Order: sequence, then C-alpha cells, then structure tokens
Amino acid sequence: LESPITRLANCSRRRSYLVTPPSILYSKLHAQVMNAAILIALFGLQAFAENNVQPQAVGYILMQSRLRGTKSTVPSPKEEEEIITSQKEVAAKKELFVGKQYSDDDETCSAEGITPGICALASLAKPAIEPETREEADCDAKESRERLERALIAEIESALSGSHSGFDSARLLELEQELRPTYATLPHENGTSGGLGLAPARYLLHQHFLRQHSWYVRGLDPAGDGRRPPNEKEALRSRVAGHLLEVLESKVGKNGLDLKMLAVFVATLEHLLQGDQHERLKQAWAVHGLRPEEAADAGVLSSVLEVFMAHHVYVSTKAESGYAFTLETAKREVKTIAKIYSGWPQIQDFIAQAVKPRGSRWTFEDATKAADGVLLQFNEVSGAMCRDMEQDFSKLPGGSLGRISLEDMRGGAGDLFRESNEYLRELGALDESLPGEPYVFLPNYMLGPSNCDGTTSFYDLCCPNECEAHKSHLERVLASAAPKTGISGLLAAAAEERMSSPLPQAARTQLERLANAGLELHGRDFAYWLHYIFPRQCPMPRESDFKDGSMVPDAKKDFQATSE
Repeated sequence: LESPITRLANCSRRRSYLVTPPSILYSKLHAQVMNAAILIALFGLQAFAENNVQPQAVGYILMQSRLRGTKSTVPSPKEEEEIITSQKEVAAKKELFVGKQYSDDDETCSAEGITPGICALASLAKPAIEPETREEADCDAKESRERLERALIAEIESALSGSHSGFDSARLLELEQELRPTYATLPHENGTSGGLGLAPARYLLHQHFLRQHSWYVRGLDPAGDGRRPPNEKEALRSRVAGHLLEVLESKVGKNGLDLKMLAVFVATLEHLLQGDQHERLKQAWAVHGLRPEEAADAGVLSSVLEVFMAHHVYVSTKAESGYAFTLETAKREVKTIAKIYSGWPQIQDFIAQAVKPRGSRWTFEDATKAADGVLLQFNEVSGAMCRDMEQDFSKLPGGSLGRISLEDMRGGAGDLFRESNEYLRELGALDESLPGEPYVFLPNYMLGPSNCDGTTSFYDLCCPNECEAHKSHLERVLASAAPKTGISGLLAAAAEERMSSPLPQAARTQLERLANAGLELHGRDFAYWLHYIFPRQCPMPRESDFKDGSMVPDAKKDFQATSE
C-alpha cells in the first residue's frame, strides 16, 4: 500500500483512506486499531474554503443560545485544557496510523446501501492528516471536489430517471404541490413559459426549508450565510446545497428550473442531510464496539444517543472531526458539554423518553428512529423557546409594535440581549433615524444568526419565521384566484384574515399603488408593506438584500456582514 505522500503526489490515482467504510473496517482492522482510529480520513481543501474559514478559539461555543440561556460560553481553564488534551490525542492517533490505508471504493458504499452523495459527504466529515506541502493540499482539494461533484451528479441523474433509492415519484409529486404556490408568484425565464433562473430558484428553495424546518440552508440564503465555516472540510461540505443547485441549472440551461427539477433538488438534499445524520449516528454506534448488524441494550443506546447529540450541539467537537474516535474520547466530550451547556439535561430527558418505550434490545434501525425523534423534540423545543423570548421582548415599551428602544432592550432583556450595536446595524435591526434614540426592530433581531440553534455543516436551525406563514397564505390566495381578478382586493382580504382586523386605509391605498405598478410579492416594496401591517412578525427589509433592482432578495454575496 502506498503512503499518503506518495498517493497525494499523484492525483490520478484512486483516493484512499486510513480506515474504510464499516464492511471492510470490521473485517480488516484489529479491535485495538478500530478503537484508536475509527474512520480517520484524508480529504481535500477547496479554493472557496481557504478564503472563508472563521478562526475560532479552542472550545469557544457559538450556538445553542436559547437552550443554553446565553449567547456564548467559554470553558473554564481546566475544561479548555481537557479539550486541548483531547485534540492532541487525536493528532497523535492520526500520526500513529499513517500508512494503514484501505480503498474507499464507492462500490463498497453501494453494497451497504449508501448512495454516492452520502458516501462522499461522510468522507469529508472525517478528520484528515494535514498535507505537508501546498502541492499535496492542491492535489487533495482537487480530488475531493471532483469526487463530490461526481457523487452529486449521480444523485441527480438517478432522481431524474426515477430510480433513486432514497425517495420515489410520490414524494416528488408531493413536493411539487408544496412548491407550486411560491413558484407561481416568482419571475420566470422567457416570461411565463420558462422555469426559474438561479436567483429566484435559490430564493424559493430557501423559503421552502425555512417554512418547513426553520432551517437556513447554507448556499441558499439570499442574504448570505450567517456564519463562516470553522475549517476547510466544513467549508467544502457546507457548499453542497449551492453546488447541487448549480449541477441542476447546468442541465436545464436558459430554460430555467421547472417544478419537477426543484422538487428533485429538495428530495435529494433532504436525502443527503438525513443520510449524513445517520452516518454520524453510525460512528457513535461503532465507538461503543457495535457492528451495524448487532443490537444494543437501553443503557448502551442512551450513551450512543448522547454521543450523537453532543456532536450536534457542540461546535468545537464538530469542527475538529464530526466524529468521536474512541469511547473514552466520546465520553469525555459528553462530560465536557454537560458542564458548559445548560440545555444538556433537556436533551438527556429527550433521550430517556425515546429509549423508555422499547424493550431491552435495540437494532441500529431502531436507533436511527430514536435519534430522529430526539432531534425533532430538540427542534420543537427550540422553536417554543424562540416564541417565549419574543413574548418577553414584546412586553417592553413598544414591543407590541415590534420596535423597542435600544436602552429598554439593554436594560430589560437581561443576558438574552447583549449583541453589539455593530452587529445589530449590519443585521438591519437597528433603527437610528432619530438622533440619539436608537430603536431595535424586533423581528429583524429575532431572525438573526445569534438566535440560531443546532448548527450543522449544512444549515442553522433558527427561530420560526412567522412572516413566512403570512406570505405563504397570500401565495395560496393568489394561486387559487381566477384570471384577471383584482390583486389588491384579494391581498387586502387575505391580510385582514391574518390580522383578524380591518386593514388600515393607508395600507390599503399603498397596496393598490403597488398592484397598479406591477406588484412583486417577493420584492422590496412589498416587504416594506408587510413590515408595516405585521410589525412584530415581518422584518424591515435591508436595501443590501435587493441588489441591482432584483425582484427577489439576492445580496449577491457568500456571507452576511454579521459573520465577520
């Protein structure tokens, strides 16, 4: 077997890893080797990644603000020392097993029922031995990008042919129905005869995941991503949605993306995200000495789910690898997060509820269902805490109108509100129209990155966007309207239904003016109108999100200014 250096010097050779997928891992590696270096992988960098990586202090937590009750947490010196020790052990294990490589043939993944995209993404999540020269790094980067691109093309082609193993035609039809109302209200290529161009398509897909899951999917957010990846491997993984969309667009050319293509995108991305999630669970299962075909008792399953959730909520652990290396390391990580993350007891309660109903033996398939349930509970509680926080802010003077003085926010919100003025200004949440009397737009603040939970490689779980529920209702009304029906009258009646009160005359007059000028439901002027009638739910639009007179939000940048 060639050494990593020899392999990296020849980009045309097949990529190889320190440890293979599970089927070969269990048959070829001794148990001590498995415990010391499970699924350690070599992967590449990306030109995009090199310029967009966020430096991060050891152990610094930048997420879980609501369940933790604070915006950021820095471990104590002792806890930080434990984290550094753990990272040094990881580095030592990487060096120890240099050269013990096995091929990562995609055929192996296929034999295990793992589709190419999931296989490629999982390989990127595994920790790498750093290349020693720039030439090696470039070679590895090229190899990683090409493998991911081939895998995504394979996923798309199997979906378009109707042969994808992760979803069927019924799911695609269901997604087409979900997307149709928004699709009908967006600008199309070639008038109404074509599909959607790249910017409207990206916006529609962003809206879909935002409405369905409160996810801000990286590469789809029109405002740019809310955080920079902590390292190069996360940067490459985080671009999967944007790259998948580019693959689809390249297939349709100037005709634009139609409903079927957009449904294929959603189904494929859902499949990839869930598959990657299950691969992380598989690693938590493996560090407990379990093969995929073996069963666990309730106590072991609880430990598996704790390791899995620790990597879901703990940025520093995930940034290092996305995987636990040994059971000892995994338990140390769980112990660390239990000390510094006040929401951990709730997660333990979710795990206990998931494990309790069943008997004494759990298969890996049972474990995936339990993990899915724990994540769903976590998401629901996160959303409920958002609503509780918004209710608390609304009790402050001006809160019922969604506009609170900065002084009252600083004095009345306690530890939950401590973002800088610069952050609020970049977010579009700071109203400085009155000299010396700054105000905060509540919906802009609530929907900002600092209030997001559950950060993954692919998305941030953020506060539910109540404004999107209003917009979705308006879209359905327009989609079901008869041709040549007065738009302003329909929208006014629909808005009054949502408000449970008459529409102010000024708002009605402005709506008629917008309709006469050719109303764009997702444009800047209508966003101002929505903010006027729903000031607590709909954010004040930012001029920077509507570049060059675009009819949909499109800041034309990879990252928001708040991510700096």
